[in-house]
Amino acid sequence: MGAPEIELDLWPDKDGHLIVCHDPKVDRTTDGSGMICDLTTSEIKALDAGFWFSPAYQGIRLPLFEEVLSLVARQTVLNIHIKTPIAQRVTTDKMKARGKELGERHSSHAVIMPPLPVGVEDVIPEIENRPIVPYDETVFRRIVDALQRFDCMDYAYITGEADVLTTARAVAPDLPRCCLEGHMNFSIVEHALEYGCQRVQFCKGLTTQAMIDKARANGLICNLFWADTPEEARAYFDIGIDCVLTNNYQPVAAGLSR
Repeated sequence: MGAPEIELDLWPDKDGHLIVCHDPKVDRTTDGSGMICDLTTSEIKALDAGFWFSPAYQGIRLPLFEEVLSLVARQTVLNIHIKTPIAQRVTTDKMKARGKELGERHSSHAVIMPPLPVGVEDVIPEIENRPIVPYDETVFRRIVDALQRFDCMDYAYITGEADVLTTARAVAPDLPRCCLEGHMNFSIVEHALEYGCQRVQFCKGLTTQAMIDKARANGLICNLFWADTPEEARAYFDIGIDCVLTNNYQPVAAGLSR
C-alpha cells in the first residue's frame, strides 16, 4: 500500500523466539489461551489467528519477528514496540480509569479533533516512582541480531517504556528510540529527554498542546497513536504531529494526498 512505516509489537515466547502480537495473551486473537511467555513456539504456531475475523482468514498464524522481516525488510520503516512485561506495571484507580477510557475510544475508533487542552494534566506519582527493572538484554540482543541479519538497522526504531529504553540505550545506543514511558501519565516528553530518545509517541486523548510544543522545541519527532480519518490526521499534522499511526491506512493516505 506504500505506507512509509509499519508498527508491530513484540513478545518473547517460552523458547525465547520473538512473537508479533499486540496482546500479552493469545486469548483474544487466536483459538488458544495463555500468556505468550508461557507458550512454546510450536504451541503458538499451532493456533489459528484468523478465523475470528473472517472464514477467509482461517489458518493465519501469529508470525515470528523474522517472518515479518523476511517480507518487509528495507521496504518500509519499522516502528518496533517492545512490550513491557505485565509484572512491572503499577496500577492505581486513576490509571485503570485512563486505560479503560483509552480502550473504549480505541475500540470505537473515536475521533478526537483538536484543539487540545493547553494545561498540565494530573501526573500520578506512584507511576513515576515505580522501580524499573531493565528489559532482558538477551531478548533485546535477539531483536538487534534479527535487524542486522536482514540489513535493516537503518529502517527501524525501538518504541517502549522505561525498562526497554534503559536496555536499548545500553545495548544498541545507535538504534533510534521512541518514548512511551509516561504516555498515559502526561510525562512522556520529560522521559523522552531523560532516555535520550529521538521520538515520542503520544496517545490520543492523553496529550496536551503544551506537550506537543515542548517535544518539538526539543527536536523530538512526534508520533500520534492514532487517527483513522483524513480529517483527523490532517488536524494533528497541523498542530505539530509528524507521524500518525492508523488502523485505516488507505483512506487516510488518499484523503491526505488530495
